[in-house]
Amino acid sequence: MQATRNKIVQHIQESLCTLDEKKVMVGIDAFVDKIMRAVSSKSEQNDYTFFNDIAQFGDYVTSKSGKSCGIEVCERFTKYGGNGPIMAESIACLGINTDCIGAVGYPDMENIFKGLSPKCTFHSIGNPGYTTALEFEDGKVMLNYREPLNKIDWQEIKRLLGLDAIKQFFEQSHLIALVNWSGMIHYNEIFQGILDEVLLNKPVNKNQVLFFDMADFSVRTDILEAIELVNAFSAYYKVIFGLNENEAIALYKQFNPDAALPDLKTIGQNIFDTMHVDCFVIHTLTNAIAWEKGTISETESLYVAQPKLSTGGG
Repeated sequence: MQATRNKIVQHIQESLCTLDEKKVMVGIDAFVDKIMRAVSSKSEQNDYTFFNDIAQFGDYVTSKSGKSCGIEVCERFTKYGGNGPIMAESIACLGINTDCIGAVGYPDMENIFKGLSPKCTFHSIGNPGYTTALEFEDGKVMLNYREPLNKIDWQEIKRLLGLDAIKQFFEQSHLIALVNWSGMIHYNEIFQGILDEVLLNKPVNKNQVLFFDMADFSVRTDILEAIELVNAFSAYYKVIFGLNENEAIALYKQFNPDAALPDLKTIGQNIFDTMHVDCFVIHTLTNAIAWEKGTISETESLYVAQPKLSTGGG
């Protein structure tokens, strides 16, 4: 673990002198996250005991089936959220000029997104979603209100940003990240709009990296359509496609509905062979595995067993 951490820090330090020359674009979601704890019991002195883990909380809820119940929650704090803003701010804090296209409030940006890194410039395309995140020691349960995000489609993005500005983002950025596909219902239409109207005559440039993160797509029925669209971007960029372990298993089942479930490396190899991307990555709690043409790489992650906050951490 420490060797991995040292290697990453050294690489960042060696690259700092060139980072200011780079340009990144991240999009397109945004959330306001309210971080909560669910109360298991409390004393007359108002001393709280919280549910420790998701299983304990789930067992309690299940026991109330047919009876109903009320559960008290305590707010820890409210923070900016969404895969896009969190990733954009993290990149900007390295000193990289970053454009974040996101639903950070329109016509006025929400205060919670103000005061972040001066290297991060926000371009709003609507109002954010809202998350009530119940945090436990072994993970979180996120209750997402996504109605504002569901109103954002390709026509609305063009209306608010302008097609010429969108083209500049995709032409000038060294790294482009399109994240949280599952959180926005019109993402496939947006992908298609980018392919048809932004990239149609763009020459291939594998020095430009386009990163896709789908997030938990278990409730979506159009994931295979999204995969075909992701594949199409490989004609223009070096495409990196990332999933967590659960998402990789779910996609493998989509590709192989009648097959038994193999080990994770076999799952990853199958997905990489089935798709047409330059690099495929699976990240678990403790490591990450990457497939490129002819090579497989694996490294430990910077795993924290008991994080102070898990919402926004993947």
